Amino acid sequence: MNGMAYHERIKRFLITGGSVALVNFLVITILIELLGFNSYFLKNLANILAIEISAFYNFLISRQWTWIDAPKKQGKGLFAQFISFNLAALTGIGFRIVLFPILDNLGVFYLLNVALGIGIAACIGFFLYDKLVFRREGHRKELVGKFTS
Repeated sequence: MNGMAYHERIKRFLITGGSVALVNFLVITILIELLGFNSYFLKNLANILAIEISAFYNFLISRQWTWIDAPKKQGKGLFAQFISFNLAALTGIGFRIVLFPILDNLGVFYLLNVALGIGIAACIGFFLYDKLVFRREGHRKELVGKFTS
């Protein structure tokens, strides 16, 4: 694929994000409802574990499908890309980790709490993944063309 239209990337990002959110919801539900992570501390631990598991899944899908036109790094380059993905994701994750206990203390149901955090983190994530992690050759030209046509 030689370059992807901006609207196609957004569509793929939203589909990927939906599947990542599903993984997140499933993991946190299993931890809280089935494994008994019910205390304040354990609910927050469940949230962190669910975020990390879904972040790893997100990297795999984003690299193979959402940013299919980005260079496929191998070996040390792949490891560096994974680290940069995680650092970019850390911005949204940090926001979610701070927001979750605040909303939990306010009595917000944990699944709604997760959904709010995911939505805000997704907006932050798209920008950072597109500009930093999965940067493509000619990407600046792609953006300039989008705004000048």
